Amino acid sequence: MRPGPDQVRAVERIDDPREADARVLEHLASLGCDPAEPREVRHFFFAVDRVDAERVADVLAHQGWWARVDAQDDAWVVVAGNRQSLSPRLVDQTRARFEALAAQHRAHYDGWEADRSSPP
Repeated sequence: MRPGPDQVRAVERIDDPREADARVLEHLASLGCDPAEPREVRHFFFAVDRVDAERVADVLAHQGWWARVDAQDDAWVVVAGNRQSLSPRLVDQTRARFEALAAQHRAHYDGWEADRSSPP
């Protein structure tokens, strides 16, 4: 059964990762989220080699993030998260740090997501 027109979500592709980050922050704000309120934030890395993925996860764990490594098709995904406030500056700094971390370990930083609401 195909979804009806009211069930299809449009996907917007943005080539510039920093613009995509800004759009996520704008979207959260449009939902009424206060970026200063701490919330769960998750980041994603991909590596072809499991050892590389585990190295990324180890570095993140030593920096205070929870991190796990999962098999996904022909690659390994690292999901890392913590609870934090969001700001354009912090998001930009985190992207730069994580892109460098990924490059050091033959991985790819694929961006982030944040919970819409913060638990009480």
